[in-house]
Amino acid sequence: MHEIDVRARLSQDLPIIVLWVCAPFLVIVAFNGIQEWGFGWDAHAYWSAARDPDIYSVAPGQLDAFSYSPAFVQLIRPLAALPFPAFAAIWCVAAAVTLALLLRPLGFVRGGPLFLWCSWEIVSGNIHWLFAVVAAFGLRHPALWAIPALTKITPAVGAVWFIVRREWRQVAVSASVTMAVVGLSFAAEPQAWRDWISFLISNREATTGATGLVAQVPPVVRASLAALLVTWGASPSGGGRLRQQRRWQCPSGGAAALVVLVALPRLNRDSRPVRTAKDGG
Repeated sequence: MHEIDVRARLSQDLPIIVLWVCAPFLVIVAFNGIQEWGFGWDAHAYWSAARDPDIYSVAPGQLDAFSYSPAFVQLIRPLAALPFPAFAAIWCVAAAVTLALLLRPLGFVRGGPLFLWCSWEIVSGNIHWLFAVVAAFGLRHPALWAIPALTKITPAVGAVWFIVRREWRQVAVSASVTMAVVGLSFAAEPQAWRDWISFLISNREATTGATGLVAQVPPVVRASLAALLVTWGASPSGGGRLRQQRRWQCPSGGAAALVVLVALPRLNRDSRPVRTAKDGG
């Protein structure tokens, strides 16, 4: 009869059990959010901004406050032409499907509870699920870094990875795509960009999206620490190759931002190293 190592089995299964036990409580928290603010409360801010000529009319911290660049509004404006229930349904279903696909490599037993842990992100309609996509695929598709750069801004510090590893082609692609989007967006609505810059300057201490203890740390400090961590992770001493060290930072803060960690199963699945100038590539 095969002998079971109880200690080894427990150390392997206990984290999964804890995840499953905690998951229903997080689902309840998410539904409490719906009861307090309505389904897709963050998505409603995007929908409202896309339909309001004065995009930045709501002060930070208020319901329906919007602080992303005009490019984001212009991109979602066709979808925002729909009634809000339809907009919210499409947006939140897209988030749920994306997160499920990112977690798929884990299987149901391990990925299931992690998906439920993302309930708040799904029902709120925030954009952290897009950051998870960037985290999972942005190192091989650098154009994706335009997404954080034109929304929450500071998470784009992850692109420092390319600079540290001297991946100049990726740097060029990331920067050129971002600047191209900015140029086209500015050409379409220059006043909206002026309004956005004024909004950020006027509310620089209130537009970071951070909550709790994270909010007590100035955004410049958080971004600097994140950049240092990315630099360490990208350096040979910090792990070097992509398959050995992977770093994603979301210095905009907030517990919901941890949803970007959903990218890890996809990162771990891709074990191919990225060649750099130092590697002779």
